[in-house]
Amino acid sequence: MKFFPSNLSFRYPWRSYQKRVLHGLDHHLKNRQLHLVAPPGSGKTVLGLEVMLRINRPTIILAPTITIKQQWASRLVELFLDEDVQPEWVSTSLKRPALVTITTYQALHSLFSAAGQPTSAKKKVTAGMVPADQTGEDNQELSDTDMEDAEAEPAGRDGDREDDITDGNEAQKALELLKQQGYHTLIFDEAHHLRMSWWQSAMQLCEMLEQPTKIALTATPPYDVNPREWQRYIELCGPIDEEISVPELVRHGELCPHQDYISLTRPTHEEAAKLREFRMQAGQVKDELVRDEFLADLIVHHPWITQSEAYMEDILSSPGYYSSMVLYLRAANRPIWKEAVKLLGMKEKEAPDFTEEWLEELLGGMLHKDAHIDRELPELKALQKRLSRLGMIERRKVYMRSTPAIDKMLVQSVSKLHSIGRILEFERSMLGESMRMVILTDYIRKEDLPKDAGDEKPLNRLGVVPIFELIRRQLAEKSGSRGERELPIGILTGSFVVLPVTSMPLARACADRRGLRLSERPLAHDSRYVTMDVRDANRSAIVAIITEVFSEGGIQVLIGTAALLGEGWDAPGINSLIMASYVGSFMLSNQMRGRAIRAQRGNPDKTGAIWHLACVDTSQINGGEDLSSLARRFRSLVGLSISHQTIESGMERMGLDFRKSQTAESISDYNRDTWERARQRHLLKERWNSAIALHSSMTEELTVDRERIPKPFVFSHTVKAVLAFAVGLGLGAFIETLTSPHLLQSDAPAGFSLLISAAIALIVSSPWISKAVKMVMRHLSLERSIREVALVVYTALYDMELVETEPSLHRLRAEEEGGTVVCWLKDGTTQEKTLFLNSLQQVLDPIENPRYLLYRESRGWFATRRDYHAVPEEIGRRKEQAERFSRLWRKHIGPAELVYTRTPEGRKTLLTARTRALFSMFVKKSERVSAWR
Repeated sequence: MKFFPSNLSFRYPWRSYQKRVLHGLDHHLKNRQLHLVAPPGSGKTVLGLEVMLRINRPTIILAPTITIKQQWASRLVELFLDEDVQPEWVSTSLKRPALVTITTYQALHSLFSAAGQPTSAKKKVTAGMVPADQTGEDNQELSDTDMEDAEAEPAGRDGDREDDITDGNEAQKALELLKQQGYHTLIFDEAHHLRMSWWQSAMQLCEMLEQPTKIALTATPPYDVNPREWQRYIELCGPIDEEISVPELVRHGELCPHQDYISLTRPTHEEAAKLREFRMQAGQVKDELVRDEFLADLIVHHPWITQSEAYMEDILSSPGYYSSMVLYLRAANRPIWKEAVKLLGMKEKEAPDFTEEWLEELLGGMLHKDAHIDRELPELKALQKRLSRLGMIERRKVYMRSTPAIDKMLVQSVSKLHSIGRILEFERSMLGESMRMVILTDYIRKEDLPKDAGDEKPLNRLGVVPIFELIRRQLAEKSGSRGERELPIGILTGSFVVLPVTSMPLARACADRRGLRLSERPLAHDSRYVTMDVRDANRSAIVAIITEVFSEGGIQVLIGTAALLGEGWDAPGINSLIMASYVGSFMLSNQMRGRAIRAQRGNPDKTGAIWHLACVDTSQINGGEDLSSLARRFRSLVGLSISHQTIESGMERMGLDFRKSQTAESISDYNRDTWERARQRHLLKERWNSAIALHSSMTEELTVDRERIPKPFVFSHTVKAVLAFAVGLGLGAFIETLTSPHLLQSDAPAGFSLLISAAIALIVSSPWISKAVKMVMRHLSLERSIREVALVVYTALYDMELVETEPSLHRLRAEEEGGTVVCWLKDGTTQEKTLFLNSLQQVLDPIENPRYLLYRESRGWFATRRDYHAVPEEIGRRKEQAERFSRLWRKHIGPAELVYTRTPEGRKTLLTARTRALFSMFVKKSERVSAWR
């Protein structure tokens, strides 16, 4: 069988956004690729099946988990077939391929490994570890103990038993069967997983087939991975063709109105004491090292300091390290620093203070990287030993502001447990019996479960069991004192399940319908709960049963792991979600959040609340690593702004300003405002409808701090104009003097000579006056300024034929919002917008290592202003394009010198530019966000 039966068709009407995707299908498939980005709940599976049927060729569907694999088969039967039985031409095993074969990435990976075609992650899998691309990139940094306690993806950990192929001969036979089927269409579901080990297997499958058509579906492209992984991802999936937005789905009722909330906490007394102790020790180390004669002499005689010109290339490769040496010598009061700082193109008064951040850079280079330093010197070995003892060195990196252990302590702060308890009480008071809350975290922590009623231990970390215990104890106290109805709570993980006894009749009824017999036993320390045996064979059924019990209200609070429930799990009844996970990857974050924002049939008034937790380090400007990680998470989470009628991504919409230090008072004020907003849940639907009505589409934009927007040097032109005007007037006066006898004898008016002088002055100064007026008109506001810069970038890209539509200021939009300006490109393909914003961002952000840069200098009355801007990488590849860019810049912005940075003189200029960027490390960089425009 090589083609699908002719009677297959989708049973329901298509939504407008689905029609849009299908309407452009022929265009997208010209390159035999379709890359669709759409949020959870948007019907990606249905669209994938429809595209498969329209292509009408043998198809392999790859999914990340067994649960999602089974969903593909069930959706095909439910939505496209007349009968409720899976047809023979659909297979869920690589051993028995059919017209449509649905399997998991791990099964495919195991098949190629067993067939003697090793993949890049084979060692990891055989060692029993979870491949990093299955559990979120941050798990690569976890300790072995943490890995054992973490909840792994079922497909990644246990393998797909239906496709369990370990024998090489069996694997070769399976590969031959796949080849014989003549597969043409490949569907990659949740394609963001395809970056590492699974990417290798998918590429091998593509190479095995003859010019396959690839359909990639995802809610969260891996924007936050390193460039190499992103390139791999795009190589396999192709550029993004279509994107379905959250506002579209809310407007059509596919997603419910929802709001994100952040609950801020401060470290506990014990945690704060550890922070103070570390900061005190770091301060002592810094003070001692600044006075250390040995260290100062070592740096004074360093070849980079004594022979700077000879080591220019090395210095340029590590400008931060060289700068740290210069600043250290200044702090140590060694005069040679005044000569060394000149190489950086800086004046003495412009050099910043020597802080702990610069000390990290200095010690990191000296102890681990610098080839000119003998690390066997007893003094250096003693220093390294001391820093290691204080926990300030880990994995060959020096930490003087915060250590990974401190960051982990804050991320897992016990204060978050108490925050979860408060959120639960609040949501229960708001929603009552209709509350369906899910709490997702990263680890089970089963060893924290009491062994008997008298074995209750203090709760001192985050995890499924500690959260369950916190709520269980909290509820026991409340029900005992108030006589309230017991709130049914449960646990659902891939290896550990707990249910309240009161929900067991409903659970058994659900199991009976599936022909499954449940095996349970009382929880050792509380007979009101039972625990169930979960095995590979019954895991999927158990998940389905607990999900049904939760949906029916037999459980109102379900605590589980992000790995099991964060992706592919479908429970539309969730109306409150607490994300107690600290995996910073926004892919998993978006998937977790997607559990709570799905619409629920029969419940048109459903709204969703998503609670995020962050423990703030008030001693750090950015609030510490936990808050920074949350900010990274919010880059991909699109939602309502708390203060404006806008829909956008990013932390700005949550009203937290990272440029200001957080204090105990500001944290308390923010939380109080958060509770007040959460009480206005009944207004969410109205707020979403109002915000959606204002605009029509989602677009990516660049948010830039007003200080980073290039402005013209109008002042210099104005000075020239004034001087020219003065010269003209002087010339006119001179002429008047020479011709005065004739003027006195003539009948000309008395002011005629003045008019002659003014006219001459105006003619002489007109070129500069004209330039100044033009610049003022072009840059009347910050919005106009950034649009002019954007026009220069876009025009250069257009001249290179990298974008198709002609340049126009009308397509380049900008708005000022507080202290920032946002800029975006109206219309254009996703690829064009991405290229344009990438290039614009390179111009506006601090210098890194461009091939060409623009240098601007303007002399004022009291100071000289110097600016450096990178020529975008795509434009700077060729000299003629860079020169064209500089000509456009001079026309629209003002005078600038094009500098080629690969010459000795150019390297010096680049070093100065990079050093200025380093010295401005606290200046806010531009950010990419998505907004409804």
